[in-house]
Formats: sequence, structure tokens, C-alpha cells
Amino acid sequence: MVSHYNLQGDNLTKAEKLPEEKSANKKNDTKHYINFGEEDQMEIQGFVFSKLKSSMCTVFYLTTLGILRLVFHWYPVWHLKATHRRTDLKNAEKVLIADNYHGKATSHFVRNIITLNSDSLQGNYGDGLKKMLKFRLQDGQTKEQYEINVINCKKLTYIWDEDKGKFIKLAGLENGITRANLHEFNGQSKEEQIRKRTVYGDNKIATPEQTVMQLLVLEALTPFYIFQLFSLVVWSAEQYYYYAVAIVIMSVVGIATSIIQTRKNQKNLKGTVAFTSIATVYRGDDIYEEMSTTNLVPGDVIVIPQYGCEMHCDAVLLSGSCIVNESMLTGESVPITKTSLDHHETLYDLKEDANHTLFCGTKVIQTRARNNEKVLAVVIRTGFLTSKGELVRSILYPPPADFKFDRDSYKYIGILAFIAACGFIYTIVSKLQREVAGMDTIIKALDIITIVIPPALPAAMTVGKLFAIHRLKKSNIFCINSRVINVSGSVDCVCFDKTGTLTEDALDLWAVVPVREKLLVAPIKKILELPSTCGLLKGMTVCHSLTSIDGEVVGDPLDVKMFESTKWMFEDNHHISKSYGSFTPSALVRSPVNMADEIGIVKQFQFSSSLQRMSVIIKSLEAVTFEVFCKGSPEKIISLSNKDTVPNDIHQQLKEYTELGYRVIGVASKKLPDHLTYQNIVKMHRDEVENELEFLGLLIFENRLKPETTGIIKTLKDAQLKVVMITGDNIQTAVTVARECLIIEKDCTVIEVLTEKPTRNEFASISYHVLTQQSNKEASINILNGTNGKSKDVNMKYSFVITGQSWSNIVKYFPDLVPKIVTKGAVFARMSGSQKQHLVEEFKNLGYYVAMCGDGANDCGALKAAHVGISLSEAESSVASPFTSKEPNISCVPKVVKEGRAALVTSFGVFQMMLCYSLTEFLSVIILYDIDTNLSSMQFLFIDVCLILNFAATFGRTPAYPKLSKTAPRTSLLSFIPICSMTLLMLLVSVSQRLAFYWITTYQWFTPFVYDPSDAGITSFNPSYENYAVYCTSMFQYIAMAIIFSKGKPYRKHMFTNKIFVFCLFAMTIVSGYMTLYTPEWLASIMELKVPPEMDGRMMCIYIAVGTFVACYIVQCLFVEIFLEKIVEPALSRLSKNKKPYLEVMKSLQRDSYWPPTSTELTKLDYVNENGKINGYHNAAFDSYQF
Repeated sequence: MVSHYNLQGDNLTKAEKLPEEKSANKKNDTKHYINFGEEDQMEIQGFVFSKLKSSMCTVFYLTTLGILRLVFHWYPVWHLKATHRRTDLKNAEKVLIADNYHGKATSHFVRNIITLNSDSLQGNYGDGLKKMLKFRLQDGQTKEQYEINVINCKKLTYIWDEDKGKFIKLAGLENGITRANLHEFNGQSKEEQIRKRTVYGDNKIATPEQTVMQLLVLEALTPFYIFQLFSLVVWSAEQYYYYAVAIVIMSVVGIATSIIQTRKNQKNLKGTVAFTSIATVYRGDDIYEEMSTTNLVPGDVIVIPQYGCEMHCDAVLLSGSCIVNESMLTGESVPITKTSLDHHETLYDLKEDANHTLFCGTKVIQTRARNNEKVLAVVIRTGFLTSKGELVRSILYPPPADFKFDRDSYKYIGILAFIAACGFIYTIVSKLQREVAGMDTIIKALDIITIVIPPALPAAMTVGKLFAIHRLKKSNIFCINSRVINVSGSVDCVCFDKTGTLTEDALDLWAVVPVREKLLVAPIKKILELPSTCGLLKGMTVCHSLTSIDGEVVGDPLDVKMFESTKWMFEDNHHISKSYGSFTPSALVRSPVNMADEIGIVKQFQFSSSLQRMSVIIKSLEAVTFEVFCKGSPEKIISLSNKDTVPNDIHQQLKEYTELGYRVIGVASKKLPDHLTYQNIVKMHRDEVENELEFLGLLIFENRLKPETTGIIKTLKDAQLKVVMITGDNIQTAVTVARECLIIEKDCTVIEVLTEKPTRNEFASISYHVLTQQSNKEASINILNGTNGKSKDVNMKYSFVITGQSWSNIVKYFPDLVPKIVTKGAVFARMSGSQKQHLVEEFKNLGYYVAMCGDGANDCGALKAAHVGISLSEAESSVASPFTSKEPNISCVPKVVKEGRAALVTSFGVFQMMLCYSLTEFLSVIILYDIDTNLSSMQFLFIDVCLILNFAATFGRTPAYPKLSKTAPRTSLLSFIPICSMTLLMLLVSVSQRLAFYWITTYQWFTPFVYDPSDAGITSFNPSYENYAVYCTSMFQYIAMAIIFSKGKPYRKHMFTNKIFVFCLFAMTIVSGYMTLYTPEWLASIMELKVPPEMDGRMMCIYIAVGTFVACYIVQCLFVEIFLEKIVEPALSRLSKNKKPYLEVMKSLQRDSYWPPTSTELTKLDYVNENGKINGYHNAAFDSYQF
């Protein structure tokens, strides 16, 4: 049985609080944390400056000619530890903060401790008094101090709490404050505002924007370019200028490209998030002052302009109401209404009171207030503490990328460095033993390092990515980060947003189904055919929360579609001139047929996801009584309706429409008593009016899929990629769309996971509800007190669907279940932006390579957290995403994956080719060093430029294979197959070069090379037959490696489709053959070749080259790719325990036939009781409806 936390209420048990207490109490344990127990928990250590350590470092800087300081530039943590000593946090001058991302990777931040005080404020007021700094902490404390110590990390401020002995995050007014307290803010003085700004800083979201010179210095000081500089020095000493010039050109292009792209990204981000304006601040006593929004601090009371503004902070509405566009947060460009906060003594909750909160980055379209009063709001968060600040921080500080190919490539560089060190030592020792000149020995030994570690490797690795980016650009897919191209080739899990990504942005009204004589009539698609007296038609005209902006009716797309279908006209209170007696309605609607037929909307009860409904109180112009109209989930409306008005066939009709994938909404109404006046209506609560309703009928909506969606999903599923929907929409719509587009296959059992939070008397619980499409059956069982019999109806092919609320509860109370839910999850509905990001990170933790495709700003965190983010928008989400598609559909996803796979295979092939090239050249040089000779500069140039750079530049032009294969390319360079392949090939190359070296000595005309110390020098070279044999044999080996590592199907098209690459191979083979067999004197002089006088000596090189190619081809294509890859490796993988976590989870689920604990039984459908339960039948599909 699944384990669960022993939790009651919201309090952790004592045992769970113990780790921090132990850490704090142990005398010898100086490990401390900030944000302990939270998602962003980080370890912190204190350091203080050490004069002794710093002095010693200065000496070493001088003795190493600055190399040690350069190393410290690459590793700031080493620099901190080398110049500072550990101390407690209280006395620290600097801190080292370690952010451990689920144990996968660790990011370090070295930060100074800054002291803030109010000294700078005394001169502003002339009273000579020392001012107190006022601030609030994350734990709800409000403090006032003369002086505080702070650190800034990841754009957040942490303040030292002397009482608790730790750093605590600075917070706004969102924690530990009641709603009534917020209403007590009556404006603050300019002095108090300045004191707060000393702590909170300016209200702006400042993103880094470095100058070109700064970027140039940072790029030039990377290890790669430092090594290139070292190589240039060695080559210059050998007068090897041609290749040095080629490397310089590539380096300049590389640095310039990197700087341009970085600057562009920084400017785009800054242009998206940086904005300032003028705000009107209330100072109290009816005093208002205009000031820059950068000066706002928590506690300021601001005026929201009547005709809207863009919010520069998070603020709570104290009076009036606002129409707000929150597309920056939710991704939905749907205006919503925000109302003022009540005066209750309950604690303010940012999530629960979102309907009363204006968030930074959102746009206020219009405000409303009684009697032309000002609409006021109190600032609760500024800068990076705001909702938009959180979004930008997720972009600036994403979880570190963890791609095996990149990790292995660095390990290979380490292996090459070890080989280079061995070659360096061997060269030094062997040449000194033969009494070779000292300077010549050193240069030749250093040259070994530049040979084994090819400086052109990074440039060659980027070529395949650049061609992939170019091909994607032709498909209107743009990439701003070339490093992600290879990662996209490993994607095995694709997450999609729903609205605007899989489906069209809006719902369409398919039909209405009125009630007639206690039966639902046939669907009516032409709304205008409804009689004017139809109650359902009247409900469609008034039961909504629409508003008018510049003459356009706006609001929830569902409400807009519903209202527009009636052809009635809408006016808000700014245009209402007729009197309704003692009041003016907030809005009215008029009939298109009879303008005198007018209905005023008096009061609205906004939609509540927990109540699953919204309602309005209306009054017709000529009517005496008020009426109530209510719409919501059918089951909820049925439960609120009079039993005698509910159609007999309602359950059957609901079943049919929902199974067809339609979104169904119920509508009901009732007349209020005649004696109620407007003053009575205003004071009424919704539970007083939402009862004993008359059921009027159903509204049937459809959420259309985009034409490309189903085909693309099928393509991805056929390629055995895991496809998941992560949406903010309700679960029923999400499941229906998932079935329709085949994310959930027809024969798959759907299990909804529901949770309950712990209460004072009950533990947290989890239940599983089996939803099947063919029969309207559902079963549920509670994990704590139910049976765990496995139903026959629940086969092993099942998928979980879950809401954001249940997800949060599982993460908090049932963390052991997270891997199972994630692995078998198909639909995650009602997910917030932060939940989307967290879910993506959980997929990554299980070993998936995740792609996220979305179009809304609320997808930004998930787009940035995913290995591959693909945005269908050019707004905020595109800033966070490496890929942006101008085609507003998901057809870009398989294109990105296919091009990524082609680029990954190209990078893999290029890396292997470059590795084998460096080792082949290393073997040639080591063989020739034995007789104290070498390859000539022109021979090096021909190999390095004409062969290798030529092949590397054209290698990646091979297009991606048109079909998406079922397996992803290999990502590990250090796995069994690549190591065996390169080892065997290098053995063949070594044997063939040695064979050529010794074979040429067997000819009668052969004269051995004799080293002459008197003629020796760094740049001197004397041709020899040994040099000819080794060089001419090796030329063909480079060509053979390029052919062997140029893979085709199933990730790239055949090599012959890359005509330029094939031409280069053919041309270089001809040139190499001509140079070997028919070398003219001018070419022999340039290449410094001593050509054998007889053809048999030349043909010897051809024989060995052909034999080597055939042997290498047989080894690679038959032994490695067939025997090792298809027979040996699968057998070894079955024995290996080093598998991806999600594979282990799937195996355990297959073995556990009793999980999830469900049982399915057919239930009788009967009348719905007041809790929305149909005699035990509980249609969870409607639980989270939103309208």
C-alpha cells in the first residue's frame, strides 16, 4: 500500500522540523540554509577575508604569470576559499550559497554582505534624528532597525535576523496580514516611503545588459579561447602560420556570433520586462502626489486610473473594481473582473484572494467605482518580489541543463588531455635521451598537446547545429540558442499546453437544449429560432460577466460566444441613461427586435471554481420583480434546482453529450419575492438566491482542435514519445480534447486522481476514480480506508488525469507517489504557471528529456525549465523559449525533434571524426618522433584544412530523415558502443601506419632518415621516406573516418544526398591519390615529400589505405553496428542497473497488479442531492468547471 505523511492540519510533525534544529544546535556543524524546507532551499556558508591567504595568492599570481588568477576567474568558489576563511554567518563578510537542484547539479553564488542603514536619510529631513528602517520578512515578521545586513542572491534580498541567527527572505505585505489590516493602510509619508526603498530598492525588474566590451572579455577568457591562444603561440614558434590564421578567423567569427546573440537576447528580455510610468500615490488627508512607479514600495496606496494602466507592482484593491487582462500571467487574453477586498479579519492569501489582487505586468483596461470615487489599491509587492518578477527570475535562473552528450564530450577532452600529457612526457624523455636541442624538444612536446586536443573541435561541433537552425528557419521556426539543438534530438517526452496550442483559442456554441414538459428537446443550432419568451434565451443574454470596452463586448470567450449568438446589444453603466427607479444597473442588454425590450443587470456573483457556478440578479425595465439567473456545471445547477423542474432524461443526455466531447453548461432561474427592493438585493448573499431554481436547459459548446493537432500527436506517439497535456483549463475539457487528439488512446483506461487535505480530525487522503468513455461508469476508493481489490475493468493500459490542486497535495502529502503519477500521467489540468514548471522538472528528475510547447506567458517557467522550449507566441513566452514558431500550431514539434536528432547524430559523428583525426595525427607524429622527424608544416596544413576543416564544414549538410524513428539517437559518447568503435578503429589505424613505416624500409632503394643535430631547429625539416609512408597512408585514413562516421537512416538522409560533402570526399580522394602516386616535383617541393623512385613503393601506401578502409568499414558496419549494438549491448543493458528512473518506475508498476487500488461497479443514476452527488454517482468531470 502507498505510504503517506502522518500529517494533520497544515502542521508538520516535530520529526520533520528536526533536521534544521540539529544543524543549528551542533557546535561543530556550520551548515546553514536559507529558505529551509522550501522548493528553493539553498545551503549558505560564511567567509571572512584572510590577509595571509590573500598574500600567498598574490605571490602565486606572480609566479604563475597570472595563470592562477585566470583559473580563479573560471572557478570563483576556489578564489573565495583561497583568499577567505570560514566563519559563522553573524561575523561573515561574504557568503557562499549552493543551490542544489534535486542532487542533479549545483550552482554556486559568491555574494558580499551589505550593510544598510538610515544615515543617508538624516540630511533629507534636518531633524538630526537617526531613522529606523522598516521591512517585513518571509515568516510574517515586521521589523524596524537602524542597521541591517543583507545579501542579494538570484534577484532576491535576504536579511540577517539576529534573533533567529539566520538570513530570512525579504517579503512584501502578502504574508501574515489580515484583510482588515490591508484596509488600514491610509497612505504613507514620503519619508516612510524613502526609508522602505532603502531596503526594498527601486521598483523595477532590472535584467542584466552587458556592454560589448564586457562580453568580449568574458568570451575571450573562456578556457576554449585561452587554449587557442596557447596553440597560436606554439604554432607561431614553428612558423605554422596558415592554419593559425584559419583558427584566428574561426575564433573571431565565433566570438562575434556569440556576442551578437547574447546582446540580442539581453535586449529582447529587457525590452519585454523593463517599463516605467507615472503613478498617483495617496498620502492621506485627501492628498495625492504623482511620482515614478520606480519609487513605489509595499504599503503605498495608489490610484488606479479610470481608463486603465499597466500594473508595475502587485496591489490589492481596496475600493471599486477593475477589468483586467492577465494574459501575461495566464496566457489567456480574456478580460476578467477584479473586485475590492472585504474587511474580514481572516488572513489575506495571495492565491485565494487573486480575484482582489492586481498583478504586476497585467493590464487594467477599465475601472468602476460608485459615485465617481477613486479606485484605490495598496501595494503589497514590488520589483522581483512581484508575480512578473518571479516569471523573469525563472528565465534568468533556470535549472542547469544536464545533457549527457555535453558531459561526455568534456570527459573526452579530459581523456585527450591525459593522452596529450603522456605524449608530452614521452616526447620530452625520448628526445632528451637522444640529446635533441632543448628548445626544439620543448616546442615539439607542446605541439603534441595542440595535436591531441584539436583547437578546431568546438567550431566543428557547431556546424551541424547551424545547418539545422538554417533548415528550421525555412520552416518558420527560429532558434536563439544553438546549444539546445542537440538536446532536442534526445526528446522522449513532449508536454503541450491546450488552449491556443492544441485547440483554437475560443469555444464555439454548438447548440442549445431547452426544457419542454420536463424533457430536453432536440439540440437547436440556430439560436434565433428560440422564441423571445424562452427562459434559456433570456439567461443567455444576461448570465455572464461581460463588459464593454471601446464599444466592443469583451470577457470570457465562452460568455462572449453565448451572448453574441443571441444578437442582443450590450451597454455598460457608462452609457445607461434610462432610470430603473432608485438605482442604475451595472449593465443592460437590449433586444435587436424591440429596442424597448431592455433588461438591467443589477448584481453579479462571480464564478467560483469551488462552487462551480456564477449567477446574476436582473430586472427588466417594465418588470416589478427581480430575477436570478445561474449557470454552471450541469450537476451543480441540477442540485440547486427544484426537483420538479429537472428533466427526466437529463442524465442520459449529459452522458451522450460529454462522451461526444462537448462542454456542457446548465442554466436555471427563479423570480425573487415582490417585496424585495434594490437595497435588499445589494445586501443579499449568493446562498440566499442560488436555491430552488427552475431548470431551463443546457448550453453545448465545442472546443475545436487545430487541424494539424491529431496528426502530429499520432506522429509523436508512433515514434514512442510520451505525450502529455499540461493546461490551466478544467479537467473535463482537457480529458475530452486529449481523447480526441489521441493523447489518451481509445482503449486506454482513464483514472482521475483526487486528494483531500488533512483536517484536524482526518489525515490527508487520495482516491482514484476510473472514468471510461464507453459506459458512464466510475469507481473510487480511498487509499486510507478502502479495499485494494483490482478491477477487471482497469487494464494495465491506463493513464492518470489530475488537477493542479490534487497535484500540490500529492507533492506535499504523498511525495512517494509523484514518480508514479508523473510516469503514468497524461493530462494535468488546472495547473498554474509555477505548477507547470514544477511538473516539467519532475519529468526531468525521472530521466525524461522534456520538450514543452506553449503559447502563453504562464508557460514561461515550464518553457525555460524544459530541456527544449518551443513557443507559439512572439510575446513573453518567446523570450523564455529557445525555439519560436511563427506557425501557430504544433507541426513545429516533430520538425524540431527531427532536426535535433539529425544535429545530434551530426555532432556525434563530427566529434568521433575529430577525435579520431587528432589521435591519427598524434600516432603519425609519435611514430616519426622515434626517428626525430615530423610532418612538415604544409603536410599539417593539408590534413588540418583541406581534409578535416573541409569535411567538418560540410558534414552537417545532410538533411534530417523525413520520418520520426521510434528510438532516439545515442547521447553518451562514453557508452560501450562508441568506445569500442573508436578503440578498434584506432587500433587499425595504428597498425596500418606502423605497417607502412616498416614496409617502406624493405625496399632496396630505401635510405633511412638520419637526424643531424647540427641542422636541427624548431622550423627545420628534412624530407624522408618514412615521412612519406606515414603521411600518405594517413591521408586516406582521415577520408575513411569521415565516410564511416557519416551516418544516414534513421536520423539523417543518406550521405549521397549531401552532394557537397560527397564532392569533397571524392575530390580529396583524387588529390590524395595523385599526391601519393604521381607527385610532380613542384608539389613534392611544396609538401616537402621524399617520393619513392619506384611505383611499388607508392602503391604500397594505396594497398594499405584500401585495406585499412575495408577493415574499418567491416569493423564499424558489421561488428560494431550489428553484433555489438544489436546483440551484445541489449544483453548488457538487461544486466545493467544504470537505467533511467522512469523505466524502473514503469517496471515496478507492471509488477504491481494491485496498484492503483481501484474497483469498478455500475451504479444507479438517480436524482442529484444538494452536494452534487447522484446517489453515489459522482461525475468528477464537472468538478473544476470554469466559465
